[in-house]
Amino acid sequence: MRRRDALKAMVGGVAGLGFASFADESVAKPVALETESKVESPMKYTNKDYYKDGVFQQDKAFEAYYDMFAKMGYSLADSLRANPNFWVADFGLGDFEHVGMGGIFFFNDKEFRYFGHDIYLLPGQMIPEHRHEAAEGLPAKHESWQVRYGSIFNFSKGGNPNDPQALALIPKSQLEAKAINCYQFKFMQVGDQDRLGEVAAPHFMIAGNDGAIVTEYACYHSMDGLKFTNPVAHP
Repeated sequence: MRRRDALKAMVGGVAGLGFASFADESVAKPVALETESKVESPMKYTNKDYYKDGVFQQDKAFEAYYDMFAKMGYSLADSLRANPNFWVADFGLGDFEHVGMGGIFFFNDKEFRYFGHDIYLLPGQMIPEHRHEAAEGLPAKHESWQVRYGSIFNFSKGGNPNDPQALALIPKSQLEAKAINCYQFKFMQVGDQDRLGEVAAPHFMIAGNDGAIVTEYACYHSMDGLKFTNPVAHP
């Protein structure tokens, strides 16, 4: 299965997965992925645009997200565009077209231990697999997610490493790096919510065919406690 076709994920293929909820052992109800199959959303930019002489071009990354926001009808106020906490990252992997993210940390309060974050993912873009460990004298971060725009494939620990649908979704660069432990996934659309079922477990998400905006609610986010499966990846 080609990766683009996997992102469009017709209901027959996904319904057969019987993926479990991250929050409990119940089986999620299959969802008809009509929004994924109706609209073609080709990437406007490729890695040729995002890198110049091997250097990540952050301005192009921001441009790509603003373009996605416009297509979604999402209004990012001028004050947020100028927000110093609005960042983009390729995590040092050199494959921003497929692996990277943007976001804004609205709150990250260590004293009262709460965190508010908006995650921005371009179509088909993956956050590198990672986990959160105890750090800075605090427990490991726990988190929940709510899809605001677009859709995601939310990957959790477990699943079949030979699952052709999972393998078709995951970027080639991460498979070749042997940087994946999660093959169980759940498709989530606007309004869907989920949470990390096991503290310190590896996880990641991949945006659907139209990209995604996801709000994260969590405990304090410690950069010291953030650990990537791919040894090359870094914040």
